This record gives sequence, structure tokens and C-alpha cells, in this order.
Amino acid sequence: MTDKSPPEDAPKTTAELEAEARERARAAMAGQAPEQKTPPGQPEVTRFRKPAGRRTLLVSLLSLALLMALALGGDYFLAALKNGDEKTIDAAGPPSAGVARPPRTDLGMDENPFSLFAPQKPETTADNARPQNIAPPSPTPPVLNKAAALADGSGNVAETAQSGTTRSAPSEPRDSAATAREPHAASTRADGDQDNPGVAKVTGVRRLNLDPDLYIPVDRYIPCSMMRRFVSDVGGALSCLISEDVYSASHHVKLIPAGTVARGVYRTGALQHGRGRLFVLWTELRTPEPGSLQIPLVDTQASGQLGEAGIAGWVDSHFWTRFGNALMLSTVQDVAAAASDSAPGKDRNTDYTENTRAATAEMAKTTLENSINIPPTMYLNQGDIIGIMTGTDIDFSSVYQLRLKTRWYAR
Repeated sequence: MTDKSPPEDAPKTTAELEAEARERARAAMAGQAPEQKTPPGQPEVTRFRKPAGRRTLLVSLLSLALLMALALGGDYFLAALKNGDEKTIDAAGPPSAGVARPPRTDLGMDENPFSLFAPQKPETTADNARPQNIAPPSPTPPVLNKAAALADGSGNVAETAQSGTTRSAPSEPRDSAATAREPHAASTRADGDQDNPGVAKVTGVRRLNLDPDLYIPVDRYIPCSMMRRFVSDVGGALSCLISEDVYSASHHVKLIPAGTVARGVYRTGALQHGRGRLFVLWTELRTPEPGSLQIPLVDTQASGQLGEAGIAGWVDSHFWTRFGNALMLSTVQDVAAAASDSAPGKDRNTDYTENTRAATAEMAKTTLENSINIPPTMYLNQGDIIGIMTGTDIDFSSVYQLRLKTRWYAR
């Protein structure tokens, strides 16, 4: 037998061939890519960071320089314009004293648009003081007043037009005699307005001239609670306590402090049958001490919690007091009549209860007449809430003065 040695070039497996191919491809890719070195101690991601630029800083500096240039240029331009105007005024010079300016005739054309004020009297000089023969003005043709025509219908249109012409006449210049007759003309115009109630009238508007921080406006609702029990049988005074602060019209200044007492009056018999509210009139307010103030109230009425006029409470109509006695007497009369009818052998001559029954009926009638007019009674307990509705503006400018409060951070 002959011994054979194994062949030196044995065939490679598929896995070995695939590993060699992968190595060759990796070597080829590594040779093509540029070599990039990462600084020591830095992560691999720092290789992809873009180089820092100074574009933002340059843009900011250029913008700042442009703004400074615009500011300096604007100041220089305004100064040049002002100097030019001053030179023009100096070159013009003051007007000469000998040259008379033409008078202006269009001043104050809108000062008296509705002819509400009397025209000014023309000045009298030596030239026009001499008597002149002035021809009377020609009569103004009648003008149709459409408002009066619509108000009065088809009648009296000519008279209305004539009155309109008469009212337009005072706008012309008049002499002293015409000025003296002005009150009579005003009364004539007032009578003419009353004759035509459908014609629109001019209503004057005035300012209050009140400091909004120092007055309480009209129709301001102020809640208060009853201090004592209220019974309306006897007229007299009542009082209530204001339990919250009342501020001015601007809601910035406290004018009436909490604890102020309101005093009012009421009359006997003001509450009638079928009504559930009583009229009460407030007369004054008293602020608490120290520095107590007496605040008079004018046309100030009591109101409910929602502003309704009058105060409401529990009302006793006195029904049994008014009708109980009459019902009792009527019942007694009916019982006597029933007893007399049930008696046997009764006739007109033997009915001895007739006079008693007639007297009882008369007594019941008199009792009803005396008690039917008893007025109802209203009751209010302590602590019930009622309201005060101011009737006029209450001005505190003569009592209080305002000053600016210094803040703690401004000291």
C-alpha cells in the first residue's frame, strides 16, 4: 500500500468566501472615504458640527449704525426746518400801522344757530348818530311751517305761518324800543308754543358742574335695615341703619360710611284698603362719630329691595274687628225671629219680640258704620331691609377735600 498526502490546495467553503469578499469591500470603502480625525476626548458627533459664523453679529452692528444715522439725520432736518420758518417770519416784519386790514364778516356765524339769544345792539358813532330816513323793511312773505301743519292738520296753516314769520323777526337788528319789548315777545312765543303742543320745542341742556368724586347722584339706591319695630297705626318717625359704605358717582371715594342712621316720617291713614305698600319720606342722614355729619334729604322716598316705591310688610286688615260685632248682632236677631215664628198662636198683637228685633237691627247697622272704616295696619320687625332712593344730587364738596395719597413705594 502506498501512503497519499492530502492536497495542499483544499477547496474553501462558502462562508469563508463570503467573509473574504466582505473584507475586500470594507477595505475598498475605507480607501475611498477621506480620513477625518476626531479630537481626543470629544464624541464622534462633533465631526458633523458646522463651523461657527459671525453673520448675526455683523447684521446687528449694521442695524444699530443705520438707526443712529436715521436719528441724527432727523434731528438735523427738523432743526433746518425750524430755522427756515424763523427766517421767514423775520423777513416778513410787523404789519405797518397805517394800513387798515379789511374787517372779517364771517366770524361767529354759528354762535346763535337757533336765535335763542338777543342780537347785539349796533354801536352808535358820530356819523350814524344823526337821524336818517330809513325805509321800513318790506314785509316778509309767509312761510309754511310743515311741523305745525302736520300737528294741526289742514286747519290754521296760515296762522301758523304768520306766527313763524313773527318769531323769525327778532333775528334782525332792532332799536331800543324793540329791545324793551323783548319780554313781551318772549311771552308771545311761549303762548304760541302752548297753542301748538305738537310742534317740537328746543330744550336747554346744562352741565351739573359737580365733582364726580364728591357727590352722590340722584336715584341712587341705598339699602338699610330697620332699627325698631314699625307699626303704622300712629304716624311718626322711623329710623334705619345703613350697613354698607356708599361711594360717590365715580365709585372711587367713600362718602357715607357704614353705620349711618337714616331718619324718616310717615302719616296715619296713608295705608288704605286694598294696598300693600306704605309711603315713607326720608328727611336726613346722620353719620357716626367722630366727625358726624347731618345730611339733609330732599324728595327722598323709601323703596323696596328692587327699587319699587313704598315699603311692604305684613298687613292686618282687621276683618273680625270690622265685621265681627255686626255679624254677632245679626245672628242674635235671626235667632229671636226664628223663636218667635215657632211660638204657637202668634199674631201681630201677641208678637212681643218685634221691638227687640228692630232695635237689634239698628244696633247692628250702627256698629257696622263705626267699624267699617278701620284702616289696615302694617307691621315691620327689627332688621327688615328697606331702601332709600335719593331724590336729588347730594354734594359733599363743601365738607370734604381730596388729596393725592402717597404710595408706600414712593416715600
